[in-house]
Order: sequence, then structure tokens, then C-alpha cells
Amino acid sequence: MANSKQTNIGWAQIDITPPRPVMIFGQLYERVSQYVKEPLTGTTLVVQNGDEQAIIVSLDVTIPPEQIMPEVSKQLEGIDGLDTSKITVSATHTHNAYDFGSKKLFPHKAILPKEIQASIPTPDNVMTHEQGHAFLTEKIVELIKAAWESRRPGGISSASDYAAVGFNRRPMFRDQNGQDESVMYGAASKENFRRFEDTVDHSAQMLYTWDVDKNLTGVMVNIPCPSQVYELHSFISSDYWHEVRVQLREKLGSIFVLPLCGAAGDQNPLDLVRISKTNEKELALWNAQAGEVNRNIDMKQECVDIGMRISDAVMRGLIKAKDNVGYDIALKHKVTTIEFPIRQVSESEALQAEKQVEEYIKHFLPDKRMQASDMVKMFEPCGIINRWRQQQRSQTVDYTFHVIRIGDTAIATNPFELFVEFGLRIKARAKSSQTMIVQLSDAAGGYLPTEAAVSGGSYSSKPASTLCGPDSGDILCESLLAQIEGLFTK
Repeated sequence: MANSKQTNIGWAQIDITPPRPVMIFGQLYERVSQYVKEPLTGTTLVVQNGDEQAIIVSLDVTIPPEQIMPEVSKQLEGIDGLDTSKITVSATHTHNAYDFGSKKLFPHKAILPKEIQASIPTPDNVMTHEQGHAFLTEKIVELIKAAWESRRPGGISSASDYAAVGFNRRPMFRDQNGQDESVMYGAASKENFRRFEDTVDHSAQMLYTWDVDKNLTGVMVNIPCPSQVYELHSFISSDYWHEVRVQLREKLGSIFVLPLCGAAGDQNPLDLVRISKTNEKELALWNAQAGEVNRNIDMKQECVDIGMRISDAVMRGLIKAKDNVGYDIALKHKVTTIEFPIRQVSESEALQAEKQVEEYIKHFLPDKRMQASDMVKMFEPCGIINRWRQQQRSQTVDYTFHVIRIGDTAIATNPFELFVEFGLRIKARAKSSQTMIVQLSDAAGGYLPTEAAVSGGSYSSKPASTLCGPDSGDILCESLLAQIEGLFTK
């Protein structure tokens, strides 16, 4: 039994790279993996003090595997002391991984007639959804069990620094009517470019773990940017987080590295001001999400550079953190459910979308199927139809949230691709001295856009890609702030 005055820490890492070709998730078109460029990793940190515990899992996948987590919990039942309700699983949001655990794969396929949908050539040995479920379930169970069983007395410290990783990906342009509109991945080099829709967050938040001899054992790193440098290609990759792990271990030895994606629904790791000059045509194709795009950038070097910026921030933070290690750390963990209103569409919008789909699919037959680009064109009207049907069943949606206090650090999870404005609002007002916002945790709630984004338009702010609207962002902020305050009230 753990000493109530002693923090116990457990770590584990496991390779979750699929052994066979898989359907890659992360764009609106379907892709089959051709090879593995960098391995996918699962990492777990367990923190326990007395009867309280937190089990924080990070996976190099696009979205959390919510569909398989009940089975994961079932298989972990009976492990002495482990509370499966205190497990939170987040995704680094690489767009070069698989989707074995969710129900979010290509929702427009449910509307379009199957007999005319684009036919995607797949190899005979491609991993099926059911096989993928079993594969990832086994990996997560093994990962959590190993971390739990590795618990040893240890200490924790934290530090904040900065690393320029995320950049706003929604530039705004002045149209011919004098109105400003946003275009995700728009080319900022165009003459009518005005500004970016919102700000960025270059913070780097670190939590370091130590053994009883004050040797560093691992670091949790919270960066407000998805890992999407390679996102348009048909290979498996953990993107820039692979470089972070390599570089940190070159400097610090075989420590554990647990990445957490902060609020970054409108962020990406490539500066559009810099790359637009040589990628105007490529950016238009990128925004379309209809096929592979070879951009005029050295993607490997971009990941290496990002890895250097993050690892430098971790090393700077380490200088401060090594002198402030605590071995009896306050640990509190609250799990709650929050209800959000579903973003509504009108009946007239749904009827118009149905008409648009009906007219479009007339051009296709079983022997003249849609292409991938045709499928993508129907994503938005199909999304409106899906939303209309959903809101007839329910006007609200519930999600689970974890708010964890570890020393002076608050960790607040959410299921959305949360626009950076909301993350900054929480961090600025929170009672905690350090606050880690962790998006895409335990479910995939879609983008959660700001009022400015909804007004600006474009993908990531329209109903097809947003289950909830800006009012839900306000609800989320106030709820998480209240919960954080409760954990930091004496």
C-alpha cells in the first residue's frame, strides 16, 4: 500500500505501430498505409498518492480510441488498487495513423449510396476494423498494466517555457465585396490577404518525474499544436514527436517522453507566412483534402527543427525544475460529465443539402463511380444532413472531462479540437500556477470554433466538422475553471 505521504510514479511505453497496412485517418479522403516512416508510440504516466491516482495515456493516433475503452477497462478490472475511472487517454493527432477505436471515420459515407462511392484499392493483408480493435485494445491494456506495476516512490517538478511550434492556419482574405473571409490553409502570399483570424500559443508546459535519488525518469510535455507536418501522405508516422523523443534521449538518456496536445483546433505546425510564397497551388490542394499533395518544403527538416525547439524548451525548463522537486505532491483527480448543446442547422438548410446531394450523385453509376474528390465535395452537405437527423434525436451531447491537480499543475482534458482562444482563456484565469489543456482526450468531439471562426467560414468552423458551437466553448471554459479552482482551494 502506498504511503499517504509519498508520491508513487509509474511509467511505460509501447510500440503501437500496426504490423500490416491500415486505413489511415486524418483527411477527408481515404488512404492505405504504404510503409512505416516513424513508429507510433503509446506512453503512460501513473501518479499515485495514498488513495488518489491519475493514469495519463498518450497515443500517437489521430483521435482517442473511445469505442474500445470499455473493453480496455474490463480487461484491467481486478488489478489491485487500479481505478479504471481515473484513466484518461489522449491523441497527439498525427494525421498518419489509424482509426481503430472511434465512430468518426468518413461520416459522409453513411449518406452517399454505397454502389457509387469511390472504390479504394486495398491490399489483401490490410488490417480490418475488428482486427485493429483487438490489436489496439491489447496494446493499451499492456501499456497501462506495465505503468501501474512499475510504480515506485519518486518526485515531481514542473516548469513553463516557450517553443514556436503552432501557427494559426486560418488566414483571412478580403473578398470582392469588401468582406473578410477565412480560408483554412489559404495562401498568405495572395494580394487580398489581410491577417490571421486569431492568435497563437507558443507555450511549452513541462512536468518532470524523478526517482528517490533525484535522477530524471520522464517528462510530460504539453504543446498547443497537433503533429501534422506529414499529414497529406500515405505512410505511418508519429510526425514531429518522433524527433522530440530522439533528441531528448540523446541529451538525457532513456527517459520517458509523454506528449500532450494543447488547445490547437486552429493551429498547425507550419508557418503559412513563410511557406505560402512557394506553395500557393499546393495550399489550395491541401485545403481541399482530396488527395496526396507534395508541398515545396523539406518535411523531415521541419520535424527536426520542431524537435529542436521543443527539446530546447524542455532543457531550459529542466534547469529550473531540477531544484524544485517535491516528493509529497498534492494529487487530486476529479472526473465529471458536462452537457453541451448541439450546434443546430435549420430544416431549410437540411432540405437544401439533400437537394444538393441528390443532384450531384445523378452523375454517377455503379460502373461510373465517384472519385475521392467527388466524395470530399459532398462532405459539407452530408454533414448538414447528418446534423439535422442527429438533432431530431437529441439536442445535447455529454462528454467526460478529467481535471487533475499534480502539485501546482492543473491538467484539464477535453474531447474537442479546441480553438486556441479557449485554451488561453482558461490558462489566464485558472487558479493553478501552471495549467495544461489537453484536447482530443477520451472522445472526439470535433472542432470547437470561436465566434470569429464561425463568422469567417471555411472548414473547421462549419456544421459538418463542428458538433458544438462557440456557446459550448463558453460552457467548457467556465466549467473547467470552476473545477480547477475547486482542486486548488484549501
